[in-house]
Amino acid sequence: MIPGYHTAGLLQHDVCDAVGELAHLGYGCVAIRPHPGTLNPQSTGFGEQLLRLADAISRADIQSVLDVDALFMHDAMTPRGPSLVAVDDSQCNAAREWIEQWVGIANELGSKLITFSSGIGDRSGFESDEQTLERLAVILNGLMEHTKDKQVRLALRPRSGDAIATVAQFERLGQWLAEPESLSLAADIGEMLIGGELPVSDRMARNLDALACVYLCDRRAGIAGDQRIGQGDVAIGRILRSLAVHGFQGPAIVRVEGHSELGFTPAREAIQIFEEAS
Repeated sequence: MIPGYHTAGLLQHDVCDAVGELAHLGYGCVAIRPHPGTLNPQSTGFGEQLLRLADAISRADIQSVLDVDALFMHDAMTPRGPSLVAVDDSQCNAAREWIEQWVGIANELGSKLITFSSGIGDRSGFESDEQTLERLAVILNGLMEHTKDKQVRLALRPRSGDAIATVAQFERLGQWLAEPESLSLAADIGEMLIGGELPVSDRMARNLDALACVYLCDRRAGIAGDQRIGQGDVAIGRILRSLAVHGFQGPAIVRVEGHSELGFTPAREAIQIFEEAS
């Protein structure tokens, strides 16, 4: 298993500097999510940013994951971008093109994994859940065909409220895919808890062949948002030990959003959890 950290918890720091410091702390993987100020493909300085980041990743000798569920990237007034299951075909195509764009960027960065969510569906626009899955499968089959020869793995992250909101729904989606083994799973502990998928370790173990990465977060009952690892109610150490027992070899990526003012303190705390669980 590879200890990872999500730079969404380090919004006050330059992402290139953060990569080096995380590697110094002992992380072997970094997850990067584009946002309007950093890695925005529409910005004039994007090419230079990309070169700097590729150099930082190479120098740190660290793996990278691109989390392309970016906020406010497509519309300054709308948090989420277009959905892969929108009723409007143009929205579906825009969502697909966004991911395809990042496949090319991943090749430039040397990233081997892209994670994304399905987006929100509109039940009123479809006759049944099956029709929603069929529509999503068409888009995903095209995406997987696009990446077939590009050495980039695509992993779907189930997200509460989305068309694919749980790992169980991810499992069901496979029935509609032409090559279900080509689509990987990015399990998110926080989303699994919201979806009542307990025990989370058993659900992930059942999908070990598809599991590309795990997003780790700590939560506290009655409080919204991520907590610092070890300060919530989630037994992160137990989850890590279970993943190790089942032979998971991919990145387990700590995500601590909403605490950027603490700098690298949450990252230092979290790396200790990996050491204790090993």
